[in-house]
Amino acid sequence: MYFPRLQFKQVMVSSPPHPSTQQEHNSPPARTRNKSKAGCRECKIKRVKCDESYPTCKRCQRQGLVCSSAPRLTQWQVETPWLSLQPKTHVNRRLLQYWLEKVSQSLVIDPENNPFSFPILEHVGQSPALLHAIQSISAGYEQYYPANTPILALEERGKAIACLQEEMKRIQKSPYTQFVTTMLLALTQAADSDPKDYGKQHLFGARALINSMLRDTSISITDDPVVRICLGVYLYWDMSTSYLVDPFEEPQGLDLFEVSLAVHRMGDWHHPMYGTCSQLLLIIANVGRYCRQIHDMPQDRNLVYEAALETQLSTWTTSAPNPDLGHLYEGFRNHGLAFLYRSRAHAHGCCPTDRDGTKAQESLILQYAEETIRHLMLIPSSSYYLNFQSLPLLAAGSELTESHPLLRDEVRGRLRAIYSLNRLPANLLALQLVEELWDARDSGKPAFWLSHVLQKDWRLLLA
Repeated sequence: MYFPRLQFKQVMVSSPPHPSTQQEHNSPPARTRNKSKAGCRECKIKRVKCDESYPTCKRCQRQGLVCSSAPRLTQWQVETPWLSLQPKTHVNRRLLQYWLEKVSQSLVIDPENNPFSFPILEHVGQSPALLHAIQSISAGYEQYYPANTPILALEERGKAIACLQEEMKRIQKSPYTQFVTTMLLALTQAADSDPKDYGKQHLFGARALINSMLRDTSISITDDPVVRICLGVYLYWDMSTSYLVDPFEEPQGLDLFEVSLAVHRMGDWHHPMYGTCSQLLLIIANVGRYCRQIHDMPQDRNLVYEAALETQLSTWTTSAPNPDLGHLYEGFRNHGLAFLYRSRAHAHGCCPTDRDGTKAQESLILQYAEETIRHLMLIPSSSYYLNFQSLPLLAAGSELTESHPLLRDEVRGRLRAIYSLNRLPANLLALQLVEELWDARDSGKPAFWLSHVLQKDWRLLLA
């Protein structure tokens, strides 16, 4: 689906070279001004020239620093429909514009096809909850979600929650508005410094909305792009968190039959968030659910279901619109296989039966982990596709051994670049996790990354 209301044109932040004049050649060289005006925060602190590369400048990349760089500038090429709307609450125009031009771009793979930017204004005008959720995220995003959360971000989140409760009680809003507001409220959890909360209640709320949409016979998943957008966002969200949810904790289960049928009907429809891999996301989400189950209860392995998941991952195929998306999809696929085999090895460790088979499986896990990382590293570090790499980088990176120093360095650099791009602190927590797992592996005490996350009682907002 293409959204013609908005097209962004990238504007280079570096100044073009100016032709020199004879007077300049004859004049004594002026003192060089090293301090960068538009560079990253780290270069400004050091008062050195920043090359302003995005999302990570060359100096920070060379020194292994987290780069707090400025987002790419964008230029409006069409007139916003905002003037025709009559919002029912106070609008912070600065935060709203910041969302439209910058923050919303972290939710899609193509900024020129973004339903969460200007097209969302028609919904914002009728939903104060959605407006306040947007303003909360913008307030946190521009400050890189610091430990001391900006008061404005918390105030806007509180208003969004209160307004959403009122809207769901008194007004029959479109499911799209309610779903997007719920999703954004989950993202506002990034403003909390506590890694134990990843927006679980919002996830359950989104699940109830998806179940309701799929059961509504007046809505056609085949013909309604809005429903497909919501379903696709949920598929990615579910894939990124399915292994974190206790199977006995869920108040309302996901209707997997209905979801599978809807995904089949959706086919290779190009979703603005991730492209054409909807079916792959559902498979990996099911892998995550199963891996969490056998992690907690290794005696309950289902060999037939394991084989079915493995076959689904191995045989899945789609026509990627471009090579970089193809690399992202292969990274996802290999991550799913490595996750499944690692969970199987964990179960073997709890109930050892075949030592030789376990050794062979370790080799296979490392092979898929290496393939995951190599595919992801073929995607340029300036691509918006980086926003969707955190989970496979964490899982695959944790499998690297001492004999892979270069790949480890690439994982470190990529996680820092992802944080510089989307500013979610969970990416720095993921980097901390892989460093701890590497230390454990190098000391002869390798640990399963999922076990490590659960032992720390961390619930990462990887979505």
